[in-house]
Amino acid sequence: MDVEQRYTEEANFDFSEIAFDKMLALNSVGYHLSMSIQKNSHKFSVSNGIVQEYTVMTSTTGSIDVPFKLMVLSQDGDVPILVDFHKINIDQYLDSIIKNKSITHERAINNNTAISKEGD
Repeated sequence: MDVEQRYTEEANFDFSEIAFDKMLALNSVGYHLSMSIQKNSHKFSVSNGIVQEYTVMTSTTGSIDVPFKLMVLSQDGDVPILVDFHKINIDQYLDSIIKNKSITHERAINNNTAISKEGD
C-alpha cells in the first residue's frame, strides 16, 4: 500500500552520536537546547573542516536559563553538525557575547547610538 507524503521537514542541523546521546539524557533541557539550535542554526558560519565553538542560552519550562557551549562543524553545502556540547557558567557565556560567539544573543551596537556615555 502506498502512502502519500503530506509534508517534508528540512533539517537545519544534525547531531554526532555523542551529542545525540547527551541531548537525550538532558530530557526537557535537551529538547529546549535542540530547539534553540534549530531556531538559530543559520548563524553558524561555514568553516570547512574546522570545529567552531558557539554558546547558546536555553530557557527551560520553569524559566530557568541554562548556558551551553556548542562545538559545531559547518561545511559548505552541508547542514551544520553538533559535534559536542557542555554546560558553562554565566561568566563564560557573557564572555562569548563580547566575542560575538553567542547564537542566542544579538549584540545591539549601532554606530549612531552610544550604548553608554562617559560620565553617566
